[in-house]
Order: sequence, then C-alpha cells, then structure tokens
Amino acid sequence: MKNVHKLALIAILTAGAIVISIIESFIPSVGIPGIKLGLANILILVTLYELGVKEAIFVNISRVLLSALLRGTIFGMGFFMSVSGAVFSFLAMLLLFLLIKKFSIIGVSVVGSIFHVLAQLAVAWIYLGSVVVFVYLPFIMLSALLTGIFVGAVARLIIKTGIIKKQKETYNF
Repeated sequence: MKNVHKLALIAILTAGAIVISIIESFIPSVGIPGIKLGLANILILVTLYELGVKEAIFVNISRVLLSALLRGTIFGMGFFMSVSGAVFSFLAMLLLFLLIKKFSIIGVSVVGSIFHVLAQLAVAWIYLGSVVVFVYLPFIMLSALLTGIFVGAVARLIIKTGIIKKQKETYNF
C-alpha cells in the first residue's frame, strides 16, 4: 500500500509541474524574449529534497516530455532548448545537492537556473549558428539569479510546511 501512496504523490507532483509549465508557456516574456520564471522547478526541487533523486529525475523528464507533447511543440527548437535546460540544470543541482552539502536550497536553485539558461543559449547558438545569442547573456544571467532565488525560496517554504514529509510519515515510504 505504501508504494501506491508514493506513486500517487509522485503523480501529483508531476501533474503539478506539467500544469505549471503549460500555464507559464502562455505568459508572454516581458523585456527579453524567452525569459520565463521556471516555476515548475519549484516542484522539481521539492521532489529532490523530499522524495529523492530518482523521483526528481522522473518528475523533471516527465514534465518536459509531456508538456511539450500537450503543447504540440515536441521535437521543435523550443523542445530541445527545454530538454537541454532541464538536463543540465538538474545535473548541476544534483551535484550541489549530493556532493557539496553547504549550499542551501536557494543556492541549488540559483545554480540550476544559471545552468538552465546556459544550456538553452548553447542550443540557440548551435541552432542559429551565430554567437549573437550571447548578447543576451548578461540579462539572462541576471534573470536566472532572480528567478533562481524566487524558485528556491518558494520550494523552501513548501518544504517547511511539512506537507510532503507528513505524507511520507503517514504512509511510511
């Protein structure tokens, strides 16, 4: 029974991340094209810190694939930018989470946000074949810093509420 409850919790976190990702895709960028808040990463961080690495990988990859499929953008440039950002940001966050325990969840979020935009810029550079995309770098880095702080702070608040921990203790998984 405990595995069913864990699976249900993972499904809820995945569905939440997908819904947030889709809603965020409809919010127009203000100022610099392509800049988004990355709100779905709140649930990725919560999953990583509360449930574990495998679960966070599942939620993260499922979010990218299913939201692209639902939006009809799978295998377009935006999809590859999203996949690259998700993979590289998660790897950076995982490195800090597992190996360098001195970083707070906000620090992990900021580093993940920075690696997300760096990966996306690299894909844009490859796709467009021009270094002009790096003109955005200072603005995107500032955006990554600010959104990383916000996302990490919200994830920390959710974790502090103990809602996920209560579910884990109730069903002992």
